[in-house]
Order: sequence, then C-alpha cells, then structure tokens
Amino acid sequence: MLRPSWRTGVLLAVLGWTAPSLARSTSATREQPAPEFDARGITVRSGVTAYTGNLGDALDLGAFLGVDAEAQLLPLLGLQLGYEGSANGLRDDHQARLWRHNVAAMATVGPTLRGQWKPFLGAGVGGSYLDGTPSADRRQFGTTFLAEVPLTAGLDYRYNGVTAGARATYRILIGGDLAPGDEADGNLVTVGLSLGARF
Repeated sequence: MLRPSWRTGVLLAVLGWTAPSLARSTSATREQPAPEFDARGITVRSGVTAYTGNLGDALDLGAFLGVDAEAQLLPLLGLQLGYEGSANGLRDDHQARLWRHNVAAMATVGPTLRGQWKPFLGAGVGGSYLDGTPSADRRQFGTTFLAEVPLTAGLDYRYNGVTAGARATYRILIGGDLAPGDEADGNLVTVGLSLGARF
C-alpha cells in the first residue's frame, strides 16, 4: 500500500489556504463596475463624406474611416485626438479619386444621462493632406494641405465598457489649392457610426 508523500500533504495544505483567497479575488473581479464615460477610450468611426458647394458638384459621395483617442477632462468636457481618411470620386471620371488624410483635436461638451447616454456637441482644429490619383491630377485636383475647423453633434450609448454612437460633422476647409477655378469653393460633411471601448 502506497503512502501519500509529504509533498502531497504540503500541496493539499497550500491549496486549502489559497482557495478562499482565489474565490474572493474572482468574486471581486466580477463585481468591479464597468468603465464609465469618464474613462479613457478608443473609438473607430466610419460612414459617408460629401463635399458642399462647387466641390460637391465636382465630387461624388465618398466614404471615410477614422480612429479617435478620447479622454474626459471634466464631467461635461471631453477631448478627442484622431485620424480620419476618406476618398471621393470625380463625377465625370469614375477612375479618379481624391484621397484625404486628416489629423484633428476636438473638444466635446455634453452631459451623461442615466449613466449610459451621452449627447454632445464639439468643435476643434485640424489639418488635412489631400492627394488625387493620376486621373484626378489631370483634372488639376492636385496635392495640397488644408486647415479644417470641425463642428460636430452626436450621441453615444455605453454598455459596460463598450460604446456605440452616431455623429454628423461639418468641416470648414481653409486654404490650399485643392481644385481649379470655382471648384475650390466648398466644405466637407461627414455622417457615420462609431464603436469603441473604455478602459
């Protein structure tokens, strides 16, 4: 008949001593509240873009993809730093595209309602690099840099640490030599949905 070794006895004693602590730790993890809106987060956005004015007459509806890093500075005041890329085709040349790469900082203001809803308004500053495909270059939609002033309104919903939302942004374009003649007159509108996480 084999006897249990002293090692087995020590192992059983250690397990008996640590099991309650592990159970308490697991229980505490389950009870930990989900991150609130005031936590830092990352949000991915996507949707459609449309230029206004004469630029809108020359360019088709396009699409954008963006990512933002977010922080809540005060209960009503948030800060977003992000990148957004978009592409719009020329109406009379389906092979031509105007690509836009934007970085911007935006302050947002809005209350948190019932712990899960956050309507907000925002304004900021940014810069964009616009680059046309060779077909667009032949139409004199050349490479240029623009300043942007984004004005936004949106609504976010939080479930545990995950956020989902919708927003519309009007971007005032300043400077640059984007297009020939009167086609350079216009601004940019983006409308899209977002999905993010709070940590």
